[in-house]
Amino acid sequence: MTGKTQDIKAQDIKESRSFGRLGIRRMQLLKNLQHFVVAAELGSFHKAADRLAIVQSALSRRIGELEAHLGGRLFEREPRGVRLTLAGAALLEDASRILREVDLAIRRFDLIGSGEVSLLRVGFNGAAMMFAPIPDGLQRFRSEQPTVELRLTPMLSEQAFQALAAGNIDLGMAYELGYPHGLKSRQLVLDDLALALPEHHPLAGMDKLSLEDLDGADFIGMDLAQSGLMAEKVTQALHAKGFTIRVLLEAGSTEATLSLVAAGLGIAFVNRSQAGRHPPNVLIRKVDGFSVPLPLKLFWREEIETPVLLRFVETLAGRFEAAG
Repeated sequence: MTGKTQDIKAQDIKESRSFGRLGIRRMQLLKNLQHFVVAAELGSFHKAADRLAIVQSALSRRIGELEAHLGGRLFEREPRGVRLTLAGAALLEDASRILREVDLAIRRFDLIGSGEVSLLRVGFNGAAMMFAPIPDGLQRFRSEQPTVELRLTPMLSEQAFQALAAGNIDLGMAYELGYPHGLKSRQLVLDDLALALPEHHPLAGMDKLSLEDLDGADFIGMDLAQSGLMAEKVTQALHAKGFTIRVLLEAGSTEATLSLVAAGLGIAFVNRSQAGRHPPNVLIRKVDGFSVPLPLKLFWREEIETPVLLRFVETLAGRFEAAG
């Protein structure tokens, strides 16, 4: 062993001790990740070694080190190659995803570093996509700003405010729910609440619906852990009308709510914009005399305002203005 090799080994040992047992396993995994994935995909150490341009004994040694640090076998050795164990198959799924994320991070770093692209992270409420100007605006922005990488992440409105505060997104497309914030905003459209009910529900055949008609009905409510502000807004509006609903089930998303309604488990208040995305056996009806205005806005922190961000805001707002 040369002096240089000894120095590298000594440094590895020093770093390993500082990381602890979990850190050692993480370091070994990252160091040998590519070797493991190639061997798993090809099912042969010989073919994998050729692909990686190393000798087979070196590949076998790396896989052996990885198995030793993980504390279990990744492959079953067979006469004609290797076969993943159950644990190895599970690791392959995660390892492939990690490598894709690393490749994406490198590509993004190179592009941003060269000034060829900028990144705009947008958290959006899924209900917003039912307004035609939203997808139209997104397509226009991408065509007019080809050097901007637009990363869209679906999230509930309350999650968007939290993500903005944490700096995890640059823009939030969310409903104004009274969440305390010092954010800048631009309103896109005013949504409202409507009633979702199964097509064979006793109320479905009525020409008009009022709150009094809903008395005694089983409701699917909003999960307080995820949509507490929205649930509170609806409850306050109902109380102002002297009405209280009986919630038997809670759902964490509009999609889950509509699925439960479709299954005949109750009725629910949902965004009026959902009229275009509900299951075929679900009706979306207005309740006369009951309204909960829901402004859909773009939110952002003033201190991170950039020309790219403002162009995005103007593009989407412009599509709503053009639609009238």
